Amino acid sequence: MPKPRDAAAAVLVVAPGTPDERRIELGSRALTIGSDPDAHIRVSDPHVSRRHAEVARVDASVVVRDLDSRNGTYVDGIAVKEAILHDRATIRIGATTLRFETETKAAGPTGPRRMGDAIGASPEMQQVFEVLERLAPSDLTITILGETGVGKDVLARGVHAASARSAGPFIVFDCGAATPTLIESALFGHEKGAFTGATAAVAGAFERADGGTLFFDEIGELHLDLQPKLLRALEQRRIQRIGSTIEIPVNVRILAATNRDLEAEVAAGRFRQDLFFRLSAAVVSVPPLRDRLADLPELVDTILVAEGRRLRVTQDTLDALTSYDWPGNVRELRNVLSAAAAMADADLLEPRHLLFFKTKRRDPTLADAPLAGRTLESIERAAIVQTLKVADGNKTKTAKALGIAASTLYEKMRRYGIE
Repeated sequence: MPKPRDAAAAVLVVAPGTPDERRIELGSRALTIGSDPDAHIRVSDPHVSRRHAEVARVDASVVVRDLDSRNGTYVDGIAVKEAILHDRATIRIGATTLRFETETKAAGPTGPRRMGDAIGASPEMQQVFEVLERLAPSDLTITILGETGVGKDVLARGVHAASARSAGPFIVFDCGAATPTLIESALFGHEKGAFTGATAAVAGAFERADGGTLFFDEIGELHLDLQPKLLRALEQRRIQRIGSTIEIPVNVRILAATNRDLEAEVAAGRFRQDLFFRLSAAVVSVPPLRDRLADLPELVDTILVAEGRRLRVTQDTLDALTSYDWPGNVRELRNVLSAAAAMADADLLEPRHLLFFKTKRRDPTLADAPLAGRTLESIERAAIVQTLKVADGNKTKTAKALGIAASTLYEKMRRYGIE
C-alpha cells in the first residue's frame, strides 16, 4: 500500500490560469465552496449555489462532496455526488474550475507497481493504482473509464482482490455481450416455467455475486429499458427473479467499466441520469497505452513471462514497440507479443517478429508536423501544443485563441497528457 502524502501538501487552485487564480491550502477541517459570503472558499459565479460543495480529508485521501447544488459538481468532466480526488484532478462547479494538487509525495519505492495483474511504472498508472488502492477496502461503487483494451477488467479484479470481499465471488456481467432477450434473466435470474425454455430455476448475476463483487463490464451498452430495474436493484440491494413475487436481498459491491462518455450518453437520452449519478460515486480514468509508454518495458517482460518464454528483447524491438500508437492498447500489445514469441528464434525477440494490426506508426514529432491525414484527436492535441508554444505557455491566451473556455482547455490538456 502507498504511504499517504504529507498532509500539508494538499492545495486547491481556484480559477487556474486566469487573473483570478488563487491557491488555498487544505487543512484538517472540511471547507465549503460556494457563492455564500460565509463559504470557506467563496466563488463569484451566478451558476454556483450558495453552499455548492465541500472538500474534506478522509484518512489519507481528500474527498469532494456535492451539497445538493443546482448545477452539480464535476470531477474530470464526470458529475459526482462524492469522489476521492487524485493529484491534479479538475473540479468544475458552474463556470468555475478548481484544480486539486499535492505538492510533495511521501518517500517510497518508485519502481513498477501492481494492482492485481495490472502493472505500471509510469506516473499515470502509479496514480491510478494509488486511487484504486485507497478505494478498494471500502464498499464504494467504482466506475473505471478507458478505451477498449486498457485493462479495465484487470483493474476491477485487482480492486476485488484488495477488498474485504476477496474471499467472495467476483462475477462479471458483460452488458455488451448479453443476449437482449435474455439479459434480464441473466441479471436477476428466473423461476422454472417463467418463460418458454425455462426448465429450471436459475440464479442471476446478482445472486451469484452475493457476498462478493458484481462487475458490470461496458455498462454504457446496457439497454435503456433495463436501466430502471438495475437502478432499483442498486438502490435497494434487493432483486426479484422473473416469474417470482419474492424479493431476495443481495449483499454485493458494484464495480463498472465503460469506454463510452456516459455524460454524453445521458445528454443523448441513451443513459439514465439517475443511474449515471449512482455509478459516479467514484470514477477512475485509465490512460491509453500511447500516453504511458514508460510502462512498455515492464509490460513486455510480464507478458512474455506469462507466455512461458524467457526472451531477450533488443533495444531495436523496444524502439519499434514505442513507435507504434497501440489503438488496441494492452490487449493488442499482448496479441502482438504472443505472435512474436511464437515466431522468435532461440531466445531473441527482434523487430522482424512483430506483426502490427496496422502499418501506421506513432510520430513522436506530431506537434511540429503537418496535420493532413491525422486523426481528429491528434489534430486537436497538436493544435493545443502549438498554440501553447505561440502563447509562451499562457493558458488563458491559449484558450482564447482556440475559442474555448479555460476549464475546457484544462480538461483537454489532462486528457491528452499535455503538461
